[in-house]
Amino acid sequence: MSEIAVEAVDPEWVELGDRVRIPKAWDAVSAEEPGIAGTIRVHVVYDEQLRRAAAASVRLDRSGEGDEVTTVSLREVRVQWVVQQSATQLATVDGASGPATLRDYVPQLWSRTDRSHAENLREAVTLYRLAATVNLAPLKLVSDGLRVSVSTATRMMARAREAGLAQDLITRETYNRIRASEDLLTAPIQAPGTSGPSLGR
Repeated sequence: MSEIAVEAVDPEWVELGDRVRIPKAWDAVSAEEPGIAGTIRVHVVYDEQLRRAAAASVRLDRSGEGDEVTTVSLREVRVQWVVQQSATQLATVDGASGPATLRDYVPQLWSRTDRSHAENLREAVTLYRLAATVNLAPLKLVSDGLRVSVSTATRMMARAREAGLAQDLITRETYNRIRASEDLLTAPIQAPGTSGPSLGR
């Protein structure tokens, strides 16, 4: 699997809140992808409407004479993967020791275990925002970053929204799904063949 190189990074950065920031645009370059005889170049932008990194254009340059760009080779280009891999190299979180990329930030969280409940909620929101920005699964990153289960991460994000920490990040529809999932996790288990409580009795 090839490394993604990052080029032509826009000097202007977008401040996303919760200490997360990302460049407005950059080029992601991937060479030697399996099954593709050429170099993939994706122009990536931070899309304000989508609120995440997105591909603005994709180019595939053949390696040299004897190779050609075909429909089959274009279908093999993993555009979202290239966007994701390059965005994780660039998106940063401002921490006590300066800006840290995702790769550096998560181990920093692991090294500190004395956070208060309120600090953990704020870190959960930061991780969620970071993941959403770079196209990772947000609850999975919260789970991995704070070393909690996905169900605990789900409950944390529900509480964060209730506390007003993630109003712009978690839509009402998503929040309702989180709450529904949380309700299912905490609902009492009913033995098979037994009926629930009768109404009107």
